[in-house]
Amino acid sequence: MNLTRIPASPDPALALWLVHLDMEAQPRPEWQHLLSPQELERAGRFHFESDARRYRISHAALRSLLAQLTGLAPLSLDFAEGRNGKPRLRTPADLHFNMSHSGDWALIGVSHQGPVGVDIEAIRALKDVDELARSHFTPQELQAYRQTPAHERLHAFFRCWTRKEACLKALGSGLSIEPQRFEAGAGSSPRSTTIMVGDQPCDMTVCCIELPFDAMAAVARLSESAFHLAM
Repeated sequence: MNLTRIPASPDPALALWLVHLDMEAQPRPEWQHLLSPQELERAGRFHFESDARRYRISHAALRSLLAQLTGLAPLSLDFAEGRNGKPRLRTPADLHFNMSHSGDWALIGVSHQGPVGVDIEAIRALKDVDELARSHFTPQELQAYRQTPAHERLHAFFRCWTRKEACLKALGSGLSIEPQRFEAGAGSSPRSTTIMVGDQPCDMTVCCIELPFDAMAAVARLSESAFHLAM
């Protein structure tokens, strides 16, 4: 596996790594040795071997990275789940992480200052892209998407999509919060946004990530006042 640190964002509290999953490479025994029995069992449940391999490589890379950052052995890392199933470390509890993968790449975000969410999406044709934008974007985001020149519209869609996904993953909300209920922004500039969790506002920052291949990615981090909403 190939872990490469990339410039994170204007937020100095964030660190990001790209993982080349190298789906054509032969499986390596050391990858298997980095995974827990539960992870190996889950990998074995995938219908397609490509999905199983993607899971094994990305999770082995995640354990390897977190082991380096904590000084712990990969298999001694103790994970718990947040209220919506988002994994987190029990110890050290102040090291927050998130991972996303698409195609041959995975993206890992790490923060010592609050829950983080990342999303990466390989650019690919979507026959229902306009309908997806209409049903998932806010009116302002949808207007910006529709005003984008036709040849740039697919990239504009994935830019907004990854920003929304990163926000939801930082919160660990899964699909319990509809993406059209908050403004993540359709542009590439960093911005602050607020997601209502019940009757409580959750503030966070979100920004795009520049990648050296045809994909879109974004990272979001919760404000300190919103930590408890994601734990």
